[in-house]
Amino acid sequence: MPGAADAVSRARALGYATVVVSNQSGVARGMFTEADVRAVNTRLEDYLREENPNAIIDRQEFCPFHPDATVERYRRDSDLRKPKCGMITKAGELLGLDLSRSWMIGDAPRDMEAGHAAGCRTILFQPPDVAKSPAAAEEMKVEPDYVCTTLKDAIDYISARSNEDQATISNGPLSLPMPVRRDEPGKPSDADALRRLERLAEQILEEMKRRHDTPLDFSVSKLLAGIAQILSIALLFVAYLYRSTNDVMFPLIFTAMFVQLLTIALLIMDRQR
Repeated sequence: MPGAADAVSRARALGYATVVVSNQSGVARGMFTEADVRAVNTRLEDYLREENPNAIIDRQEFCPFHPDATVERYRRDSDLRKPKCGMITKAGELLGLDLSRSWMIGDAPRDMEAGHAAGCRTILFQPPDVAKSPAAAEEMKVEPDYVCTTLKDAIDYISARSNEDQATISNGPLSLPMPVRRDEPGKPSDADALRRLERLAEQILEEMKRRHDTPLDFSVSKLLAGIAQILSIALLFVAYLYRSTNDVMFPLIFTAMFVQLLTIALLIMDRQR
């Protein structure tokens, strides 16, 4: 979307963490994997930073589950799936966010429902030159706090409301509190640093889990092939040492050739397994 990188950068300059939440039922339907979603998310973050170095996404959450999934392990009605608010509350817990100080910007009614259920203020994004997705065309059940046609307009509105909230601080109780701001412009506060450490720890745990879930590429055939290969090389080395004695050298060479053929046979067996 035009202005996406600048919108993310401005949101963070206002003191907000930025979080992406998306339903990914294609995983449940077997169209792509969770690893594919993560790869796309990573590339998305790269694109944003290429356009604006300060356009940093603090966290991305996605829901791979669906009640009608074709992949059995993803077949369930998850609390993570919008219009439920599980992804938002999960990100809030991991990043230490106050959701009552947060905004949900989305183009679909289910985004408004999820944001409202999580306690966020909501903005409905309706770009005029973009055809509505099936999700965006659904019936609106929760009225948004604001409707915009550009992401710049969304951040302008958030910024204006933030200024109003600041003015309220000096005049009385704050009903819609401001997000925690940085101590100095461009310098992260201790809360920002803690959120980044928590995010890093969560990413490490997720990576360890994926490594644990990935089956090891091991087989007896490969093990024997490796041993045979080492033996073949050793025989050739000994044959080189006895190169002046034909009676010793040639039998060693023929034996090394036989062992090498055995190595190849073992590898072929493993590939056909």
